[in-house]
Amino acid sequence: MRVRVKFEKTGIMRYVGHLDLMRFFQKAVKRSGIQIKYSEGFNPHQIMSFASPLGVGLTSEGEYMDIDIKEEIDSQTGMSSLNENMVEGLAITGFRYLPDNAVKCMSAVTAASYIVTYKDSKDDACYIENIADLKEKFFDEASSINIIKKTKKGERELDLKPLIYRFNIEIKDGVPVYDLLVSSGSTDNIKPELVIKAFHEYLGLPEFDELSLDIKRIDMFTGEKDALVSLGDIGDEH
Repeated sequence: MRVRVKFEKTGIMRYVGHLDLMRFFQKAVKRSGIQIKYSEGFNPHQIMSFASPLGVGLTSEGEYMDIDIKEEIDSQTGMSSLNENMVEGLAITGFRYLPDNAVKCMSAVTAASYIVTYKDSKDDACYIENIADLKEKFFDEASSINIIKKTKKGERELDLKPLIYRFNIEIKDGVPVYDLLVSSGSTDNIKPELVIKAFHEYLGLPEFDELSLDIKRIDMFTGEKDALVSLGDIGDEH
């Protein structure tokens, strides 16, 4: 039986990298008493996989982990058992049994949503009074958004427009708050920083600093652009 566990990563845990997070969950699942399955062979390991890794410094309320277990337990019991072994900044919010034909979360992700704002209310972008109107010209009215994206193999030109599924701005206390839904996963993985950087360049602002942003991942999705389903809505609670 495969279970999809949904969890939040906030506070100080934003500075913990993906490998350390994996090691923590391996120990936490073992301490919880949940009968997780192990791989076969000379070096057995827990059958556990994570969706798209979260960058260091980012927070999230929509992270996912799939585990294979030997014995079925009540979903609420599973959540409670895991939460008893969490630390500050990690909280289990979902525990669903997946159908037999479900794709592992690692391979299923096709999109992710984010809320992005500025850590400093005196950031240059906060002084642009008509920034919402400029966003419409940059995104809504544009036929393409061409950038140079750096990859492990070098640089390549990329049109961001078809890979940004939603780009909204709301002004809160004079600070722009971005609501983004972008392509994610193994094929076209678009980081929210890349979108904001392109927008800053369009606005003619000084050199962009990714550390100036406060980024929270809201959720991850599977499916096509016009028919996305949250990873957390797949399967059933028992």
